[in-house]
Amino acid sequence: MLGAALVMGGVGACSDEGGAGEGAVAPTSAGAPTTTVGGSTAGTSAQPSSSAATIPVIPTEPTGVPGLDDPDAFCAAWAVYAGTLQAIAVAQAFGGLSTTEITRLEMVAAARLSRSVTGIGANWPPELFGERAAVLTSYVGPFDRRAQKALQILSELGVTEDEFDELAATWDRALRRRVPEQPVIDVPRLSPRLEEIVGQAVQRFDAAVTPFGDDPSLDVSGVAKPLTDVYLSDHCPDLASIGVGDQV
Repeated sequence: MLGAALVMGGVGACSDEGGAGEGAVAPTSAGAPTTTVGGSTAGTSAQPSSSAATIPVIPTEPTGVPGLDDPDAFCAAWAVYAGTLQAIAVAQAFGGLSTTEITRLEMVAAARLSRSVTGIGANWPPELFGERAAVLTSYVGPFDRRAQKALQILSELGVTEDEFDELAATWDRALRRRVPEQPVIDVPRLSPRLEEIVGQAVQRFDAAVTPFGDDPSLDVSGVAKPLTDVYLSDHCPDLASIGVGDQV
């Protein structure tokens, strides 16, 4: 089973619970003389009263992976990377999905995940230079290499560059509308041709690659990256809010 590091902070998000009081109906003037006309009671000298009630505001949980639009390109790329892994790991651990269904998530996510790893490397902060090789090779590297296997299979089955863009955009939309309380991320529908190819790719990937939850190469808990953890915690507040950067 994959280590808890992927799941930490990814199961749900907390929000402040608060109730909104019901609006009070304004009372009529006390002691005003009244007359009854046609079964209704009217004050002969009372001012009109308002009976409009305040509509209570019901708090809703936030949706979407935080940090996707961070102005810091390093933080934004890491948000895609971490959000993708958490979505897949949580679905695997709590969603009751088959290995084939998990593989389909990986297949749709592969292009966006790989691009996020490229973005992490391209925007690596100079002050973290000493940890760059270890993080890119040993920490995010295993997940990128797994994604590359998926992309290779998709390419062999005829997926075009435009279709890779469609896959990346589809996964991005899924991340943006992810509901923290739902263990299985909701992925938008693909075009018919691409859906057929993804189905074939899933079968090939399942036959050739160890399932996500059982792949020992994805246990990166032993990779030391203290400076990177501190940087993520200090400079990427959206990620820190879901535990990314914490040393657990």
